[in-house]
Amino acid sequence: MIIFPAIDIIGGQCVRLVKGDYATAQKVAEDPLETAKQFEAAGAEWIHMVDLDGAKAGYPVNTEIYRNIAQNTHLKVEVGGGIRTLETIRAYLELGIERVILGSAALKDPQLVADAVQQFGAEKIVVGIDAKNEMVAAEGWLETSEVHYIDLAKKMIRIGVTTFIFTDISKDGTLSGVNAEQLRKLAEATKGQCNIVASGGVHTIDDIVICRDLGLYGTIAGKSLYQGTLDLKEAIAAADTLKIRPMTIDDYDALYAIWTACGNGLNNLNDSREGIEKYLRRNPTTSFVAEDGGVIAGAVLCGHDGRRGYIQHMSVSPLYRRRGIGKRLLDAALAALKAEGINKTALVAFRKNALGNAFWESMGFGLREDLNYRDLALTEMVRFDPEY
Repeated sequence: MIIFPAIDIIGGQCVRLVKGDYATAQKVAEDPLETAKQFEAAGAEWIHMVDLDGAKAGYPVNTEIYRNIAQNTHLKVEVGGGIRTLETIRAYLELGIERVILGSAALKDPQLVADAVQQFGAEKIVVGIDAKNEMVAAEGWLETSEVHYIDLAKKMIRIGVTTFIFTDISKDGTLSGVNAEQLRKLAEATKGQCNIVASGGVHTIDDIVICRDLGLYGTIAGKSLYQGTLDLKEAIAAADTLKIRPMTIDDYDALYAIWTACGNGLNNLNDSREGIEKYLRRNPTTSFVAEDGGVIAGAVLCGHDGRRGYIQHMSVSPLYRRRGIGKRLLDAALAALKAEGINKTALVAFRKNALGNAFWESMGFGLREDLNYRDLALTEMVRFDPEY
């Protein structure tokens, strides 16, 4: 489960509200960028940001702050507040924002949400569902509708939304604990169809454990971090539900969905169920999946010929692409190869790119030479284990 430290902005200042009431705005930190860097130093990989001025105005107001954080940290930034058009979404994404949050638009302009998912991809769009007494609120929480929060989630799923942030407004900023019951109902009603992020009421590590045990995708923490009732490092450690386990053919459907989402098929390997099953029979102990809360988040397909190991393919789902998953998958594959006496491993059919090369080189692989295979620009990188 991902922990999202939160920064809300009014007038360029870091603030927190109580129950969404703008009159309760309280400054909680001096500088947004320095605060974000502190979160990053504590181990955060994402940051949740809300333009409260924008939420009330209906258009972005504090854009420069979000651009500054996206471009001057390694954090993945999600931003909400005042996003009402495709042009605004595009502008944010072009600034380096990882994904945008649509709140009022989901209620008042569902076609915008559908168009955004189609144009930018579901991994770039989050729908924020904010509720008072289980009914959806909008326009900076200043208006309450007659739409039930679960009904809105189901409607958004039908148009392609895969990630939701659910906030019980009565809990927000109160440090009174998450609304576990409403979160449980939402998780059960949408099981296997989406990722859910909890927001509102987080107080102590107990709330993190509750959300983790509900199988949620993430939890947002704001006031608890600023007031010291929750330690970010401890929260991240408690939230870690990622497990690395051997790949089986039963994982095939989930794996194929990841390969498709990543747009990088298996190139020179038969990627049909029969092809993967045959590959796993030949290499039963060296391929692994990363599983987070029962959901396949990534995979490495690895084998050997008795002399050299081959990393055939590695992908991490766009929904779970955060620092560490690729490394943990690769560590498991290399350890399995080592156990079988293999100390030299090459990548097979990987497209060249600077970012990818940097990752592989950081893992101990050395760039050897360019190869050509089926008209693809490929790179072979060979790793020698110094312990051999």
